[in-house]
Amino acid sequence: MGLFDVTRNTVSNWIKDGLRPSDGGVPYVFNGAEVKRFHDAKRTTGSTPLRIGQFKCFSCKERVFPDTKSVEKRVLENGGFAVRAVCFACAAIVTKRVNEIDCDKILDCANTNTSLEALDEVKDQIPAGIGNDSDLIDEVCYFINDRILHEWRQFAGRWSVKTVSAKIAAIRRFEAFCSGKDFSKVTKKDVSQFREHLKSSAESFGEDRLSVSTVRHLVSHLKSFFEWLIVQDRFHDLDRTLPGYFELPKKFSASALSGETRPVPTENEASQMIELAPAETIKERRDRAMVAIAFLAALRADTITSLRVRHLDADHQIVVQDARRSRTKNGKSLRIKFFPVPPIFVEVVVAWKEELIGLGYSDDDALFPDDKHFSGTIDRSQSPSISPMSSTHAVSSAFQSASRGINKNFSPHSAKHFIGQLRLKICQSLEASKAWSVNMGHENEDVTQRYYENITEERVSEIFEAFHSGEGVPVEDMELMLRYHEHELVPGTPEFERAKWLVLERQNRTL
Repeated sequence: MGLFDVTRNTVSNWIKDGLRPSDGGVPYVFNGAEVKRFHDAKRTTGSTPLRIGQFKCFSCKERVFPDTKSVEKRVLENGGFAVRAVCFACAAIVTKRVNEIDCDKILDCANTNTSLEALDEVKDQIPAGIGNDSDLIDEVCYFINDRILHEWRQFAGRWSVKTVSAKIAAIRRFEAFCSGKDFSKVTKKDVSQFREHLKSSAESFGEDRLSVSTVRHLVSHLKSFFEWLIVQDRFHDLDRTLPGYFELPKKFSASALSGETRPVPTENEASQMIELAPAETIKERRDRAMVAIAFLAALRADTITSLRVRHLDADHQIVVQDARRSRTKNGKSLRIKFFPVPPIFVEVVVAWKEELIGLGYSDDDALFPDDKHFSGTIDRSQSPSISPMSSTHAVSSAFQSASRGINKNFSPHSAKHFIGQLRLKICQSLEASKAWSVNMGHENEDVTQRYYENITEERVSEIFEAFHSGEGVPVEDMELMLRYHEHELVPGTPEFERAKWLVLERQNRTL
């Protein structure tokens, strides 16, 4: 009812017209695919003539059979007839022109308090929108587990909408593999067969091949779901060891040998992206500022598009990542200090905010508004503030445009990798490294090292060239430096500190 903004009567009317509840329980539970099928079918029958007692409500866009007590007859100026009534779904007035015979039938129902649906119910009549023909159903739809999935979704409110959608997709994939089997009857054999199916999909080379990362995520989502399921009242008979049967072999946890590393801009390339980015129009200046702030605060694309003007504090060189107002990963709120990047990044972002304020934007408006708000004066008639963009497409396009000027193709996430690798160059102490990671939104340095300081193949080649050139460095120190770059040393240990000193000394000699 909330999703479609309709009343309970409308839902009841949909059920009469062919919308199938998932089971016989109450309150009603509906499968999303079934709701889509029903409304798709209603759209395909939109041109079907109305039945005798059926009215088209132009307020709620429904075909309805009004309450017979509300029916009134009207005689038109040309001698024809019309019948008016009240839509039971939205209480709007519905009117229908009819011939004399149909008018008498409708009035007869009103006089005898008989439902208008009874006027033309014949065996070969297909009610509008019922749509149960097999050719209208695009995919097999299973209903038996919908109620427990509805209960799980209430538990899943702890996660973001995107995460919940990914988990639901994994659960539905498993359900389809088991041909819609009731989850209360799932066995260890079912789980192990699905696990083997995923393993073979990852190891195949056909069109249905799944990446190792996808398989790991699917297994993680399903294991989490079944850990919740086995403690629910109606599922106590399930084997308590089921979640463990989703576990994958260790090789699926190992990092795969990538054929191509993700491109990360150098400091010179990052600066050139801003310097060469087009800035003739207000849209181009907005795009350039989005690229600049991605580097300045190591922000994700989704966070960038959801920032408000107040979130940029240029005086204190801070970007506020407020999880209550912005879209942030894992609901994190941070006060991010500007990273030590070239001054042009700060200049571009600050100039953009000043331009917005000059155009009449306030603190609660989007820092990077949609293009449509750039034409004409600011319209606040619909909302007191200008809402942020809902997608990240503009950020991706901005990066494509900025990197095109240097004949590269960098993604928005490359900015975070750039900041992660800049840490290796700048941070001289454990405390500085820790502060850098915290400012990136990471709870510990391991996350920064694991995901954003990956050593490139070019850097490995440089190190080995140094090994073979015999620059007077002992073999033990060479091996120690290589282990440092491969993140094999534990921060804080004597080995780590010596390796770090050797690397810094070597860098200073080459400058």
